[in-house]
Amino acid sequence: MTAVEIKKEINKALDQVTEKLLVDILDLIKEVQLERTSNSTLTSNFKKILSEDSEVLHKLAQ
Repeated sequence: MTAVEIKKEINKALDQVTEKLLVDILDLIKEVQLERTSNSTLTSNFKKILSEDSEVLHKLAQ
């Protein structure tokens, strides 16, 4: 999957979540960006959460 395709899929998912959840997601992304250079563990944990809770996230999106 290309970066463009990934961004399209992310946008599709984001279009279906509540505003509160969008704010939380944005905060998390910003935190990951800030911590990326100093702590790759955060990114790893983020990926783990997304993979483990993808079903929950899909239910929240509906």
